[in-house]
Amino acid sequence: MDAGFFQELADNVSNGPTPFVNRAELRAEVVEERHVRIALPLGQLHRNHVGIAYAGSEFVLAEIAGGTLFMATYGTDEFVPILKSVECAYVKPGVKDLHVDLALTEQEAQDKIALARERGRGDYFLDVPVLDADGEQVALMKFNYYALPAKK
Repeated sequence: MDAGFFQELADNVSNGPTPFVNRAELRAEVVEERHVRIALPLGQLHRNHVGIAYAGSEFVLAEIAGGTLFMATYGTDEFVPILKSVECAYVKPGVKDLHVDLALTEQEAQDKIALARERGRGDYFLDVPVLDADGEQVALMKFNYYALPAKK
């Protein structure tokens, strides 16, 4: 993986293959090996009927960050992640811009993908905290991605 690969991943955050996600106006602030930081400006598009962050917007932010981290860690030649299940805990109302900052050590990355590599596919678990501009946690998403073999 080179700088061009990471730039393409960053570009896909807001201009990728899923039109709905593109409308979310997410910003890739960091996309590098085993580390991503994705931001969501809390404008009118992402506020609910009482003026706080819409739960679905928080979910999209977390899911895109998790998927981007997967690809920034393992590339796209061996596996592709799909979401299998999620547990969402909304800790407090989001009233400021939101972000997700995720990083894995080399050992954590190896441990997380070991079962999928052994079997050729498999579960990949990732906890994704959603933080506001002050660094306060507003949500925690516990994702179970499924690593499928990439089409060659």
